[in-house]
Amino acid sequence: MKFKKRYIIIPLVVILIVLAGIAILIKLDRDYQKKVIDQEESEYGNEYLKLGESLSYYTGNPDRIIYKPKMKDYFYVIDRTDENYAHLLEVAEDRMSYSLMTPQTDDFNVDSMDRIMSSGKNYIILDYDKEKYANIGVDDGTTPRPVIYKLLDDNRCARLFKYVTQFMKRYTMEELEEMLGKKGFSINDAIEDPQVQDDIDDGYTMIYTIDDFRRIANNPSGKYKLVNDLDLEGDTLLYTTTGFTGELDGNGHTIKNITKNLANDETERIAMFYTNEGTIKNLNIENINIISDKDTSYAEGIIAQVNKGTIENCTISGNVTITSETGNNSIGGIVGSLFDGTIKDCVSKVNITCLSGTIGGISVYQSGGTIENCTNAGNLVGSNVNGICVEYIGILANCTNIGNITASNIGSGMVTYNQGDIINCQNHGTITSENGMVAGIAIYNHATIANCVNEGQLTGCNIVGGIAGINGDPNGAEGMIINCTSTDILTIQTSTQYEQDILYIGGIVGNHILGNIEGCNFNGGIVVNTNKTTYQGILAGAKSSKATIDSSTGYGHNYDFETYYEEHAMETLND
Repeated sequence: MKFKKRYIIIPLVVILIVLAGIAILIKLDRDYQKKVIDQEESEYGNEYLKLGESLSYYTGNPDRIIYKPKMKDYFYVIDRTDENYAHLLEVAEDRMSYSLMTPQTDDFNVDSMDRIMSSGKNYIILDYDKEKYANIGVDDGTTPRPVIYKLLDDNRCARLFKYVTQFMKRYTMEELEEMLGKKGFSINDAIEDPQVQDDIDDGYTMIYTIDDFRRIANNPSGKYKLVNDLDLEGDTLLYTTTGFTGELDGNGHTIKNITKNLANDETERIAMFYTNEGTIKNLNIENINIISDKDTSYAEGIIAQVNKGTIENCTISGNVTITSETGNNSIGGIVGSLFDGTIKDCVSKVNITCLSGTIGGISVYQSGGTIENCTNAGNLVGSNVNGICVEYIGILANCTNIGNITASNIGSGMVTYNQGDIINCQNHGTITSENGMVAGIAIYNHATIANCVNEGQLTGCNIVGGIAGINGDPNGAEGMIINCTSTDILTIQTSTQYEQDILYIGGIVGNHILGNIEGCNFNGGIVVNTNKTTYQGILAGAKSSKATIDSSTGYGHNYDFETYYEEHAMETLND
């Protein structure tokens, strides 16, 4: 019996020893695996969010992803053209869950997104494209929104990175420098370009996508900088009633292919922003296409409806057509109205048609403020049409019009009403009016025009002036025109709409009422295509007895100021 027990006990002990050994081996293996995971986490996990940030810009940015694992001396690189580029996004999606929150909820905004991103490495935002994410986190079918992913567990952070990097090429620092054509690429640099990182450190929010741009409305006092060109592909940048008070730096990039077709309502307007009281700079807007049949009582603009801040170094091109033939429509190539702000170094290449309204190539109205170093290169067609702006009080300096102007009523190279200083400005465009006045610089000058040039052909119907149509007024406003030159052909012809008995045409001024003309030259020609009485002169078609001119033979007709005053006093500028 004892013999039999021995044979039973020994196998049991052996089995227990084997089982214990297996358990020890399993534990050792688990400890080893944990150590491996911990090591991967220490090397990759804390850096994963950087990879995540790259993935978040797959649909719009960047063209090249550069990623440096922590504690390594090499870089992973993949270009958009690589066949595995899109696959990385699919891999990331397959290993994540988007059950964190529904983006369209009321409490979802830029601030809540920032809180999510700063809460830890477990979260990642994947920016969307319309087709791929049309049914994820979006319920209206029209406005795409970001999808917020939550990593299922921390370990997947490292494992996911380990998986996706197998598709990325590995480069040494020297190879990377050679590829980028840039020396001194720090081995501690993160994904972002050093300049981009500096901008972020300076408080800028980087704009990678159109939807990033639209989110400016959520924080209009922030600082923003474009990182990419943005192509709307015929979509629209929604008008926002939010006043912008921050800084928007286009960084030399372009927003292109904006299309708007506006009905006669108040829900949508031409401008991107209602007001700008901040700074908008270095922005290009290309190939806009705007059609509107709205009847408006306010001045429209493309960047802002009202500017009280600074707009500088911006260029706009495309077409704007206002089809309504009623109402008091008005449109400016950059802004609608300028109030004590600044527009400088800007170019409008926008062709504008507003048959029933008023057009300013840069701004419609200016009450104070400055427009300087700006150019209108668009062709303008309307009723009251001006290369730069319409009503002007302030400083207008170093501006140029090279667009052709066609007006049914009034046409000028710079402004209709000048009550400020126009300095060093030029018109090179052809200006034609079917029924009214034309002038190379200003229709009405009640202040100062100095060192200005007209080199465009001018054709009008009742008053034509190479620099100004009417200089001064009988109520006491003096017009000063100093050191100006006009060099092209001036033509006056009979209007079918206006029935004036006397017409005026002058190489510098059509009708010189009050003020002074000095140091001016006319090197063009005068053509009179009308049977009406026409006063014409090399410098002024006619001058009053109180007006002065530095050439005794520079005017065609002299008339009594007091008689003119009795007939025309108290007339307003708009008469």
